[in-house]
Amino acid sequence: SFCFVTTNATYSSKFVGGIMNSLGKNTLLLIDEAHNFGSNKLRKCLYPQIEFRLALSATLERHGDEEGTQALKAYFGNKCIEYDLKRAIKEEKLTPYYYYPILVYLDAEELMEYKDLSYRASKECHKDKHGKLKITEKGKMLLLQRARIVAGAKGKLDILRERMQKYKDSSHILVYCGATRVQTFEQDESERDEEGERQIVAVSKILGNELGMKVTHFTANESAKEREEIKRQFATCNPYQAIVAIKCLDEGVNIPSIKTAFILASTTNPKEYIQRRGRVLRLAKDKPYAVIYDFVTLATPLEEVNVYGTDFNCEQALAKRELARIKEFGEISLNSRDSDKLMNELIEAYQISNDEMEDTEDGAEFG
Repeated sequence: SFCFVTTNATYSSKFVGGIMNSLGKNTLLLIDEAHNFGSNKLRKCLYPQIEFRLALSATLERHGDEEGTQALKAYFGNKCIEYDLKRAIKEEKLTPYYYYPILVYLDAEELMEYKDLSYRASKECHKDKHGKLKITEKGKMLLLQRARIVAGAKGKLDILRERMQKYKDSSHILVYCGATRVQTFEQDESERDEEGERQIVAVSKILGNELGMKVTHFTANESAKEREEIKRQFATCNPYQAIVAIKCLDEGVNIPSIKTAFILASTTNPKEYIQRRGRVLRLAKDKPYAVIYDFVTLATPLEEVNVYGTDFNCEQALAKRELARIKEFGEISLNSRDSDKLMNELIEAYQISNDEMEDTEDGAEFG
């Protein structure tokens, strides 16, 4: 027997491709984080002659990429083993947790920009011959800009500052930021990407400068050696109390000592938020439970929702996307009644039906 372990980049190289094409059907292909192989480049490396195939993933569904998702399902076949978080917590493989969704509202400028981007993105949508809703590459870029407004909403910083007061003498804290800037919308669109302070910098200033906490970044800018040292110093609280991180913590990083997480990056991608929760639930000494604060972004306060307003569908679509994450996080938390109560309030305010709760992928994404 011969075993070859490699990264995605090496595996997709021409050299390895030649080797894979020479192998017979009596070969096992095992892929971790297999959802990545739904991409245009990597799914070309799913060799049909290999008979034995095993995909490992938090979720094989690729958010907003039905073609990639179907390619993975066609290659790997039906799900054979499922080990969900609820079972893992029950069997003490992961720690139980408390979940606190925190409502944040877009300010007037952010809301205006959000609605404008939504309108422009809607113009880039069309239905194909099968009746499926499709969006152009330009539309995808507009949705990305819109998502950054939600992730970087200025109101999150004020709430974080307030909530962190009781944790300023605590340790083992993770703050997830978006790869975005806190925008001011005062410049032309062509200049706006450079306008505003990066959210991760603004958060670090609040924790480090204002509250006097010992904090460090965990981003793609730190080397592998630096990351290992950060993890060691964070675990021992010498000196770091908190890690401020962005997307690089989504896959393949294990920091079990995290006890409290503030998730500012309000992703709607199930793969990402499942992985982010998993980072916080790893077992560790003196960690009977974890605490997750999830910053849920809405267009307006619930008492101001106008179901007859011209922009109601746009605002409702945002609420539905956020509801999907609240449901996922809240239903197996130790305090699930708290999130149930909030969900009921959102459902009532935005008049969301049961069918809409079960399927928010298509219309809500482009709303």
